[in-house]
Amino acid sequence: MPRFLVTIEDKEFDVWLNEENGIFEVTVNGSNHTVISSQLGINRFLMLYDNAPNEVEIRSNGYNSKSNLFLSGHEINGTVEDYKLAQLQKAMGISNKPSIDKQLKATMPGMVLDLKIKAGDIVKKGDPLLIIEAMKMENVIKAPSDATIKSIAVESGKSVDKGDKLLEFE
Repeated sequence: MPRFLVTIEDKEFDVWLNEENGIFEVTVNGSNHTVISSQLGINRFLMLYDNAPNEVEIRSNGYNSKSNLFLSGHEINGTVEDYKLAQLQKAMGISNKPSIDKQLKATMPGMVLDLKIKAGDIVKKGDPLLIIEAMKMENVIKAPSDATIKSIAVESGKSVDKGDKLLEFE
């Protein structure tokens, strides 16, 4: 019976799967559930979970265990790992979580047009941080992940060179 460690929003779930004739007996953190699954497409399924129907699509980036799960139109980000491997990595101090660089550096020379944040702000992945004009184009620099702004090293109206520190995350 395969066992997985599923992590969603920093919450871990111990998942056991047992499949027989398209019916899955799933144990999640000791709680048993029955899932009947029918494949709709390459990564799409119609699942009857505890007598409730849900359309599920699973997308993986192919490079690590991070996946996106679309459940009834809602996106859920998480990881699915072999349970024993995940426990071994934890014991060895190896993290599967993406790391964030503490500094954000300019990827091109340009002029800082606008700062969208200030020190102490909490940002989400994809939030605009600042705008840099380079080669007569405005480039919106976005947060690479959820973070808190520790300090800002540039000012609006000032030039930056490639590799200059723009800001620092906590």
